[in-house]
Amino acid sequence: MKGYAGDPMKISARNHVPGTVKSIKKGPVNTEVILGLEGGAEIVSVITTYSAERLGLKEGAKVFAIMKASEVMIGVD
Repeated sequence: MKGYAGDPMKISARNHVPGTVKSIKKGPVNTEVILGLEGGAEIVSVITTYSAERLGLKEGAKVFAIMKASEVMIGVD
C-alpha cells in the first residue's frame, strides 16, 4: 500500500482488503462508504466526513479496507 507522497504506507493492522468505492453517502458529520470486493462481497464503513474529504474519496477509486479489532463477536438468535 502507498501512503502520502507515494511512500509505502505502514500500518499495524494485519487485516487489509483491497476494494473499489461503490458508493458514498455524505452526511454533515459522518459519511457511509460502500466498498466492492473481488468476488462481489461488500464492506460498509462509516468514517467522518472530514476524513472522506481529506482522502479525496470518489466512486470507482481503488482503496483498502483496514480492519483492526481485538476480538470478533458472533451471536445467534
